[in-house]
Parts: sequence; structure tokens; C-alpha cells
Amino acid sequence: MKKKLTLFAISALVLSSNAGTDNFNDDVLEAKQLSKLDAQSLSSVPTKKVVLYPQYSVRLNDKNANEIVEKEQPVEAEVAVGYNQNEIGILIRWKDETKSVQPALATNKYGDGVAVEFPTVYGKGKTLAYVGMGDANHPVMVYLKKAVEGKEYKKAFISEGFGTMTEIEEKGYNFTMQYDDSKKEWTAVLVKPLKTQDLNLASGIVPVAFAVYDGNSLNRDGNKKISSWKFIKIDKFKADPSYVKYISWGYGEIGDPARGKELMAQNGCNGCHRYADQKTAPEGLAPNLSKIGGYSNPAYLKESIINPNDVVIRNLNINRHYNKSAERDKNGAYPNNDMYTWYIKDDKGKLQSKMPPFAHLSEKDVADIVAYLKTLK
Repeated sequence: MKKKLTLFAISALVLSSNAGTDNFNDDVLEAKQLSKLDAQSLSSVPTKKVVLYPQYSVRLNDKNANEIVEKEQPVEAEVAVGYNQNEIGILIRWKDETKSVQPALATNKYGDGVAVEFPTVYGKGKTLAYVGMGDANHPVMVYLKKAVEGKEYKKAFISEGFGTMTEIEEKGYNFTMQYDDSKKEWTAVLVKPLKTQDLNLASGIVPVAFAVYDGNSLNRDGNKKISSWKFIKIDKFKADPSYVKYISWGYGEIGDPARGKELMAQNGCNGCHRYADQKTAPEGLAPNLSKIGGYSNPAYLKESIINPNDVVIRNLNINRHYNKSAERDKNGAYPNNDMYTWYIKDDKGKLQSKMPPFAHLSEKDVADIVAYLKTLK
């Protein structure tokens, strides 16, 4: 009992110290213990609003889809979480005015869909993954459900970044998705074991993220709307206080956004990244930060500034940039322009970010920059 009281006292202290314009508690999903996990029982659990933003850091080779991304608005979903001794259940509900079902043989029409993502390793001493698809240092499990004509499409993957998704066979999970025509609304329910060979969710605090796909907006692959990391709180299990402190850093009014923007320009961030009114960097030279505050947690943003090698994001499609000053190959194609890859490989093949670490910045400088990045949505 004493240990529990100590943990909650620490958690309360963290939440109190981060009170402000945004609050860590807004990103916490309270899991309710239920005897049965299905759509009906999960509908009785209080929901938490989760906002999903267009993933703006990457682009497809699709002019029409990219033009739509520029105009897309965030999507608000309602999420509820339940659990029992062996399983966890998650309900996701969101509005969609156009029900899109992918035809069985079509390659230019896309279905609505939803994904739920967990890091394979988390907790004490672990940093947050890139929420879009993980990275080499932070593999993630992705559960994907899509509306496809004539068949059930539900798949489980392990991913270490764009282009690395590997489908796995996971037994004992179910993922459903139903559309309500009268409400213009999708409801999806994922029920899976708390523990599998690849993923252990039996913890007091579990990171989770969500993505939704709008087929009518040509959403697929990396072109989707994503949330920041949320955190499922399961009272039955213990959470490490140091991990709670780490993930709750940076909420509230942590710094001066105006000064943060100035610091980014002074440190040359706008030479590679595009964001807000800073548009001089070539498109695709580095991740576009224009919406980064919508789907990135403060702790992740801080880590990306002081230690960019911790999370190295693969380009979604590096073949969209060619070195036209080089010789063509035997097929007449130009080689890729390495300037537009976001990383290099060391002599052991490990990915290293091209971005230098900014560990020389003071704590105040970092807090001000993160305060500014949080405004980019």
C-alpha cells in the first residue's frame, strides 16, 4: 500500500507542476476493469477526446493526395479503454461524412481505416518513439483495420520506421470497425491479450497512439491523421515514477514561444526544416515541422533537439528526389539525391541523424523552443 501511495503522490506532483494551457492528464486514458470486453461494454466507459492531425512530416508521390493534405483539418476521436485479467480493449469513435470502402481490385481508391500503435519496449529509462511508425531504436506494434470490399482486413505489424513494416501472426486478438450511416460515424474496437510474445501491456502506464484514414481524402500509408502518444493508466499494475516524470515533462506553460521561434532561426533550424512562415529550406530536405506540435509529445520534442540520434526518422519515399547532375544508369534513371535522405549510415550500418545535437542549449533555451514547437498544429 505504501508503494502505491508513493507512486500516486509522485504522479500528482508531476501533474500539478505541469498545470497550464495543456495538461498531462489530458493525455492519460483511464482504463476501467470490465468483466467483458466488447463494443457494448466499452461504450459504458467514459471516453477521452483524442485529436489527430495530418502527418505533415512526410509526403507521398501523389500530387492530388498532397494537395488535400494542405487543406485537411484535425479529426476528433473519442477513446475508451477497458481491461480484465487477460485482455485489454480499446474503443475508438470518430466522425466521417463519407464512408469509403476500398473495392477489392482497385488500386486508385482507398478505404477508411484505423490503427492502434504501442511501443514494444517502454518504461524506466526508455525514450519515446516517433509516433508515425516507430524507428530503429524504438520498434512499435501496429494493429491496422481497414474497410475493404468482400473481406475482413485486419493485420498486425512490427515496424521500425517507414518502409519497415513486417506483418506478424498474432493469435487471440480481434479488431472490428462499424459505420453508423445515421450518425456519419465509425466505431472501432480492438481487443487483444495483455501479454504476447512481442508485446507486454501489463503495466501501470502504457503508451498508445492512434491513426485514422479517410479514403475519400486519398489517405493511405503515411498519408493519414495521427495522434500524439497517449498513456493508458491501469490501476491494477505499477508504473515507474521516473517514467511518469519523463513522459509528463513539458506540459503547460514551460517557456516563451516567441523566444523559442527566435532561437530556432538563430540556430539555423530553418535552413533544413520548413515550418510556419519559414519556407526557405528545400521541401523534403528535412522533416516538415508545420504540424509537429499536434502529434508530438513535449518529451519527444526535447529529445529530438538535444539527442537527434535517439530517434532517426526514415524518409517515407526518398525516390521522389533525383540527382539530375549525375549519370543515368543503364535504364536511363537518375540515382537518388542523397542530400534528401535524413540520415547517414555509420560503418556498422547504424542510422545516424544528419541533424547535429543541440546539447549546448540551456534548459531555458530548450524549454522555449519546445514551447514554440507545441504551437505548430
